[in-house]
Amino acid sequence: MLARGPLPHRLKLATFCTVTVCYFLLTTVRNLFTDDALLRSHFHAIGIESPAQDDASLPTLELIPRIIHQTYKSNKIPATWQTPHQSCLTKNPEGNWTHILWTDETARDLIHDWYPWFLPTYEWYPYHVQRVDSFRYFVLHHLGGIYLDLDVGCKKDLSPLLTQHAFFGKTEPFGVSNDVMGAERGHPVFGRLIASLEDNRYRRGTKYPTVMMSTGPMFVTKVVLGFLKAQNHDEEASSRRFSSQESLVTILPPRLYGSSADSYFRHFPGSTWHSWDARILLTINDSPFVFLLGVLIFCFMSVQWMRRARNRFVRKEMLRRGKLMPRACQRLA
Repeated sequence: MLARGPLPHRLKLATFCTVTVCYFLLTTVRNLFTDDALLRSHFHAIGIESPAQDDASLPTLELIPRIIHQTYKSNKIPATWQTPHQSCLTKNPEGNWTHILWTDETARDLIHDWYPWFLPTYEWYPYHVQRVDSFRYFVLHHLGGIYLDLDVGCKKDLSPLLTQHAFFGKTEPFGVSNDVMGAERGHPVFGRLIASLEDNRYRRGTKYPTVMMSTGPMFVTKVVLGFLKAQNHDEEASSRRFSSQESLVTILPPRLYGSSADSYFRHFPGSTWHSWDARILLTINDSPFVFLLGVLIFCFMSVQWMRRARNRFVRKEMLRRGKLMPRACQRLA
């Protein structure tokens, strides 16, 4: 029996790490597809569905207040975002809607006055965008209404969206975004969002994953999925389509949230807080199947490397113990 040397221990560690990484990556990809199906079961093409689909025979009841919330560090919106901002004012005019531009100061005041338990975390955040992200969940929980990033323009009146309890925009290929959201005041999904912020406050390496997973779209996607799973509470429900009346959370399909002619919104260049790590992860996001292929190739190559390393070690041990002749001696024999 061969003695256990340092190389086998390194091989065992490498094997364990490789198997763990491969399992994690493949499980993550599988869960993304499963969770995405759950989000799609809550799709509603609000305003363009047939009466039978949208239950248009029922009285129209606006659940979401006619408030459009936006945020910036001051009251002076940059020229870059004047066009999308003005489009929302034009399509949803004041008098019929209330438009509120929250500044850094007024946002902090709302947290201080109504959610003082969160203020230490709010001020602790290492990145300003985390405060901006988290505030939007609090303001929708406190007042209700529709939140829009300043780089999101309006292509039409948003009134049809007010009949929902809460809504989020579906992003491709996976998840939901936090640049467009709406909810009635005190909606439980936003209660869950604000309650989950402190448990997700820790850093994840660089800026981009830290923001995305602590306050950004990946955080929102995780919480919304948890809420939907709790609402469904059985496997059959997760595979069926919910009507807009029975769903506490509506997911706007890309047709209404993206760049199609039917969309309520137009997305302008933004994401000013992104850095180098964002470009890497966004490349993966834009090519998920290429990423999956890369994961499979990585797993295959890792297994091949470990097999060859193990074979080399066994051969060296047998040569050292005299149980295997060197190849040169074998040829002479």
